[in-house]
Parts: sequence; structure tokens; C-alpha cells
Amino acid sequence: GAARAILPSNGRRIVRALEVIEITGRPFTANLPGHDSVYDTLQIGVDVARPELDERIARRVDVMWEAGLVDEVRALEAQGLREGRTASRALGYQQVLNALAGQCTEEEARVETVRTTKRFARRQDTWFRRDPRVHWLSGAAADRGELPGRALTLVERPVTA
Repeated sequence: GAARAILPSNGRRIVRALEVIEITGRPFTANLPGHDSVYDTLQIGVDVARPELDERIARRVDVMWEAGLVDEVRALEAQGLREGRTASRALGYQQVLNALAGQCTEEEARVETVRTTKRFARRQDTWFRRDPRVHWLSGAAADRGELPGRALTLVERPVTA
């Protein structure tokens, strides 16, 4: 199954397949993961309006830059970051590596990090919205300080078979 379907060059997928087999004790199929539960969990999503989410992402990237992301990537690059299969492609790292290689300015790298992070967040949102196990709570409730109470109500609710 999985061994034939996963390309040998797709190291991340191979590692994930082995992790899933180890955790579940069951065969791993090479298809995209479904919405079947592996663990008995309660999943809660916080529904944040897109403009607010975009603003939070932009602020977070600014904080990453202020905290020294460029110097961190420069130090990691000297230790072989570019040869890494996964870390070199991480949001922020990839863009800073491009700037360090002279392919763009640091400011362009920062703007691109914001753009790609927003795109990634939209893809995540689309994925989780399709999952019927996720209980969505309002981001407005979070702003009013009501989120912990609402989440606790879900946690304490008796499980129905």
C-alpha cells in the first residue's frame, strides 16, 4: 500500500507513514489523512474573522523579525539549514534564506512571509471546517473572555454514544 504509493524522494511523507504505523499499530494508506479519530479527543476550533486573523498573522511575523529571525536563520544556514529537507522550507525560514541569497530584500522576505502564512492559514481553515469532529466557538466570545467557560462546557458535557 503506502510503500508503493509514496515516492522515495518524499521523505516527510515516509516519516509520517512510519509515525502513523507506530502510533496506531495499523497500516498507513498513502492517501491524504481523513477525519477518522485516532484518539478519543474533543476538538475545539476558534472562529476568528479573516481581517482579524490577517492582522494577527502580520503582527506575529513582525514580532518574529524583531526577535531576531534573520540572525537565527543566518546561524542555522551556517550549520547546514539549506540542506535540510523540511526546516529550510518552513514559513519564515524559506523567505529569509531567499533574502540571504540575495534573491530579495529582508523587507520583501518579511512581506512574503506574511503572505504565505495567510495562505497557509486559509488552507488550514478549509481543512478543519470540513472536519465534523471540530466544535467551533466564536472568536467574539474570546474577546469577551467567555471562551474558557464555553470550552469547559463542551469538555464537561456527557459523551453520547
